[in-house]
Amino acid sequence: MKRITVVVFCGLGIVLTGLTLSLRANGQSEIPTGVLVNSIRLLNTAEVEYLMKNGRFANQDEILSHLKEKGLSKRSAIDLENPKPYELSIATSADGKHYLITLKRPSDMNDKNSWCKTAAFSDDRGVIFLGQAINCEAAPR
Repeated sequence: MKRITVVVFCGLGIVLTGLTLSLRANGQSEIPTGVLVNSIRLLNTAEVEYLMKNGRFANQDEILSHLKEKGLSKRSAIDLENPKPYELSIATSADGKHYLITLKRPSDMNDKNSWCKTAAFSDDRGVIFLGQAINCEAAPR
């Protein structure tokens, strides 16, 4: 039993270490792709819950309030209200039938390295996409 407990704690430590933000040489933190995906997944789920309750999808302020009310804002490894160094954008159609979520690093036109950070996207279909700018080396999975 002690061996299983040690293995579980070691495994948990490895997972938590993998989810932590690693600091790059320039001092900015890089968020692992899995954390981006899980954050988008949480937002997609919250949008569907909001739709069921209100008959339309939520805009960014509404969905962040919804997550806070439900106590779900703490489930994301990213602070969705202040996702620095990433930017969160949620656009909703005027009729509330569609939404688009983007979670990406801002890019600096004078720094090509800033173009190649992985971004995550989703919409009301619930499919999550990962992407980078053209001519970037493929992101690690």
